Amino acid sequence: MSGTVPPEIRLGNDIARAMHHLPPDQAATTLATHLKKFWEPRMRRALVERVRTDDPRVDPLLARATMTYLADQVDHAEVAEPSGG
Repeated sequence: MSGTVPPEIRLGNDIARAMHHLPPDQAATTLATHLKKFWEPRMRRALVERVRTDDPRVDPLLARATMTYLADQVDHAEVAEPSGG
């Protein structure tokens, strides 16, 4: 379907627009937390792929929040991983 916006972009952009009144750092953190708590993993993976390929339909705040979410996931993985020693 040409011209159809994928659901992860449509929904994410809707949420991002609702947060544009917040300071940018707060908005990105709040949206990243929302992605972690409420989005189904397949939707998150699809969104991450869209952001990584610089899909122009992704709201800049949503892209920033997605990168914040990813950074948080990496930080937790590094802390949770056993040292092997």
